[in-house]
Amino acid sequence: MRSQFSSIGLAYFLLVANFNYQSNGFNDHYTLSYSFWKVTPIILLTAFAYLNGGGLGKEHRKTMAAGLFFGGVGDWIIGMRHDGIILGALAFGIGHLFYLSLFRHHETKVHSKFLLGMLAWALVIGQLCFVPMLADHRGPLVVFASYSLLLSTCTLTAVSQFLNGSKSQNKEGLLYRAIGFFLFYISDSVLMLSHTGYWKLAPSFCVLSTYYTAQYFILYGNTMAVPTVTKSVKIN
Repeated sequence: MRSQFSSIGLAYFLLVANFNYQSNGFNDHYTLSYSFWKVTPIILLTAFAYLNGGGLGKEHRKTMAAGLFFGGVGDWIIGMRHDGIILGALAFGIGHLFYLSLFRHHETKVHSKFLLGMLAWALVIGQLCFVPMLADHRGPLVVFASYSLLLSTCTLTAVSQFLNGSKSQNKEGLLYRAIGFFLFYISDSVLMLSHTGYWKLAPSFCVLSTYYTAQYFILYGNTMAVPTVTKSVKIN
């Protein structure tokens, strides 16, 4: 499985590098070309998840592929329009529901210190990015806040399962999945801060580099962490 992921990872990050080249460092936004090259890495991961899945069972492959597919839809929407962040958030939210279904049934003991850290950061983001726009953009903010809550739930669950252990899942897989969701959380935090003018240091590169790495690690982590069910064969 590692060799498979080494090969798919090389192809995936070459497509990311090509997107970076085609879009002038991720900066030529809101064009058909930008959106096309933006989704090509995710299309590759989606096809791999559905057709191979690195050992996942058929239903888990479909679920993982669906999560990636809706991530690609969100990529396309946000890549085409400056105001596409809300519809994009809806698509990503659907994708996270598929992701969460892969591991939410496993026992989770919430890591209290990580939860407190997330709550503290949520207060900072809320004060900087949400409160100033609440009066004029209440509807869109409710949608994005709901998406942020869902992503936070995925991140907290994934990180807690790794830090506190999950006997029914592989430890190494838990690590990569936790890293993946934490990078996704960072990517979206930088996106919100840059969208409201607070983050100015190479915002597109910071958002997309963490995002693409997150999607790869989530896929890799899930293929290792989610137990593979094998059917026993009875010999009469």
